[in-house]
Amino acid sequence: MSASNRAAADAPGVAPVLQIGEVARRVDLSIRTIRHWEDMGLITPSARSSGGFRLYSEEDVARIRLLRFMKPLNLTLDQIRELLEIRAQLSAASDDPDERISALVWPRGAGPETDRDALVARLAEVADVADKRLEKLRAYVSEVEEFLDRLRSEIAEGTSR
Repeated sequence: MSASNRAAADAPGVAPVLQIGEVARRVDLSIRTIRHWEDMGLITPSARSSGGFRLYSEEDVARIRLLRFMKPLNLTLDQIRELLEIRAQLSAASDDPDERISALVWPRGAGPETDRDALVARLAEVADVADKRLEKLRAYVSEVEEFLDRLRSEIAEGTSR
């Protein structure tokens, strides 16, 4: 982080900001993936430096981390957008940035109870889709583990000759 960004991040009342490379390292993604998600409208950096560098807040990082969790579930772009929107609505009740960041992972309050109930019901539907995809991923991992066991057996047999 540049000295000016560091100074801005340390100033009272100013949220810390990270450049895209720092965010990529923190969430274990490529810069290219983060830029792609930005191009797709899934994320938006909170600010830009005077030099034009993307600057991300902790809330932005939490959103990117959430996208990273969704990535292996192979959800459609529309499903991802809908899920992000629902979670944003459920977490919008707080003005505290720390609570909003936490709510990206664990939703808290929302508007009127009927709206909240509908949002939670839709969230449950998306969770069911994700659950089915997770089962497929588990089966795939099991197949990969079996393949690795066979490879290790072949290696062991090859070295014992």
